[in-house]
Order: sequence, then structure tokens, then C-alpha cells
Amino acid sequence: MTFSSLMDALLGFLFPDRCVGCRRSGALFCPTCRAALRPYPLDDPPPGLDAMLVPWLYEGALRQAIHRMKYRSQRRMAAPLGDLLAAQLRHHPQPADAIIPVPLHTTRLAERGFNQSTELAARIARATGIPLVSGLERCRDTGHQAQLGRRERQQNIAAAFVWTVYAPPPARVLLVDDVLTTGATLVACADALRAVGTQEVRAVALARSLAPAQKMIQ
Repeated sequence: MTFSSLMDALLGFLFPDRCVGCRRSGALFCPTCRAALRPYPLDDPPPGLDAMLVPWLYEGALRQAIHRMKYRSQRRMAAPLGDLLAAQLRHHPQPADAIIPVPLHTTRLAERGFNQSTELAARIARATGIPLVSGLERCRDTGHQAQLGRRERQQNIAAAFVWTVYAPPPARVLLVDDVLTTGATLVACADALRAVGTQEVRAVALARSLAPAQKMIQ
């Protein structure tokens, strides 16, 4: 046993994990709360993506888990969330030569200390065997987009990404993000990759909110 794993075991004994949803001890995101996640209805990918997988609605315990990871710097939350996505990809395979996380600008990365999309992508790569590849960078700080509408997001994110590696990117890429809103960020990433040689771009994200006019299929 390594020193790191020994410390993790000791901290787990002294401070047992509690589920973000129900607060029961034993796991960061317990099986009961995972089973209660509501699926996001089937939807076409936004223009610019060849396919899109978004398994769940952005609500309840899942929303809390993403917020803890993203805004309260609880990096460990990426492990159960990434494993959930990996399990979905086993049931709904997305052919890809490489996995690429949606990058953060260096300013935002310094503030947060890690990129949540990279953490999720690393868990998926470990589970699927698809290599995790770097090279896509956010060359412009687009700020917070949470309050922007669809058109404003598209204008704000346009040309914000660039492929920085001398070699061309993989032919088939699976982009990984935490939450899908309008899809503008993923499409901007896809545009940057296609501009330098990528042929197919698929995307996966944990969750998405329903649009105002959208309804659940019973």
C-alpha cells in the first residue's frame, strides 16, 4: 500500500464520506441517490456535433454534486461522477480515438485549482481504455456564461479555443464536459478541432436542464 492510499484510508476512517444527496455515510454519491436520477429526454445534438450523450437532468442530488465539485473545489466528487458517465458510455458507446476535456482558461484554472472536465475525462479514459489527449486550449477568457442566452453564449465563445500541438488532432474525438446548456462551448471546441483535421466530434456531459418549452416524456 502506498503512502497516499494509506492516508486516504486513514482519512476515510476518521472522516467517513457522506452522500451529497441524502447525507448517509459511506459514499460521496450513494447507490440510492444514483438510482433516483431522472434521465434527460432524447435530443438531437446541436449543429456542429456528430452525436451527444447527456444521461440526466440537471437537478436534485446530481446538481448538488456538480456544484460541490465545481464551485466548492471538492475534487474527489469527480470520481463517482466520472464513473457514472463511464457506465453510461458502456451502454451507449461513442466511437472515438481520443477523449478531450473541455479546457478552462488559465485564469479560471488558477482560481479553481483543477479542471472538472479533465477530472471526469480521466475517469472515463481509465474505464474505457480510450486515451486522454491534451492539446485543445481556451485561448480567451470568456468569463461566466451562466446568465447569458443562447445567442450571447455563441458570440461570447466563438473562436475561444485553439489546437496548440504541432501534430494534428485525432480523427474521432469525444469531448467531455460537466453540464450542457446551449451546447455553444462544445460546438466551439468542435469547430477548433475540425479546423485542424478532426473528422468526427461527439460529446458527453453529465446533465442538462430542460428548456422552458421542453417536457419530460412519461
